[in-house]
Amino acid sequence: TEEDASALAMEDADAEENGQWLLRGLALTQNGQALEIADCRSISAAAERQFISQSALSQQIQRLEGELGYPLFVRTPRGLTLTAAGETFCREARPVAEQWQRLCSAVKPDGRRGRRLRIGMGARVYSNRLFQDIARYFDSHPEIDVTFVTEAGLDVLAGLRDGSIDLALDRLPAGEEGDPSLFVCDLVQERQCVLMSPDDPRAALPWLSFGDLQGCNMISGLENSAEDRMLRRTCQKYGISLSRVYRSDGIDTNMRLVRDGMGVVLGPESFASYYGVSAVPLHPETFVSLKFICLQSGMKKKDVQLFRSYLCGVCRRRGTACERCTSPCT
Repeated sequence: TEEDASALAMEDADAEENGQWLLRGLALTQNGQALEIADCRSISAAAERQFISQSALSQQIQRLEGELGYPLFVRTPRGLTLTAAGETFCREARPVAEQWQRLCSAVKPDGRRGRRLRIGMGARVYSNRLFQDIARYFDSHPEIDVTFVTEAGLDVLAGLRDGSIDLALDRLPAGEEGDPSLFVCDLVQERQCVLMSPDDPRAALPWLSFGDLQGCNMISGLENSAEDRMLRRTCQKYGISLSRVYRSDGIDTNMRLVRDGMGVVLGPESFASYYGVSAVPLHPETFVSLKFICLQSGMKKKDVQLFRSYLCGVCRRRGTACERCTSPCT
């Protein structure tokens, strides 16, 4: 009908206007920042990933909301949540951000590529506030064409062996501790905890044992992922029978499930403040480490050696470096 045709024309005009606005000047940057906040549900976490201050990020989002004429986020006890209009904006803005990233990757000012370094990174890099130091390193080494691989469910060992990444900053998958083909050193060691909703009554306890997990709802990665294999090994070792397991391919979704009280996660203490959850230490005390992982053959690359030495220096100043970090690269 004429009314339907008119309505469709108005929708197309609105979409065109929004698309033109998204491609204007600073809007591309604000677009990506809004999507980062939507993914993290936290200004502080998004600011660290964007490598800017919280106040600067807040001002950018306020400016974006002023341009749009509506709020994108509301603050709740469990973090920032998208408004209905914000959900629509992010759905439309995400393809624009992805297209911009592809364009930036494809176009080089002089048509040349520098030395390449591809780094697989787990969530512990962010929760331990190490990414700012990493970004600072590569900012001072523009000759290195660095790629950060942070995709959900990344199998770091498979990536190292098939050459899709040069090194990984993550925990070492269960059962791989003695692999002679790997070069591994601890960067940050921290207590393993039971992560749960701040509203969970158990959040006030000083510690929990593995036996206390009997009959719990647990949240984990996809079936047969490194996280899932570690959970199954833990349950088998301590004779734990779970009520059910919720699975997701993303850490942000897992932490949302935790905040909503859908279950608990075994994870490092640093996740508590970073993701807005509660962390109760395990008893007996158990430690997990953020590790530098590389094939022994990969350590022959000068850029890998220099980057590892830099990270070990950062961790020595923090007092977290292992003995291997105090020795020269081999």
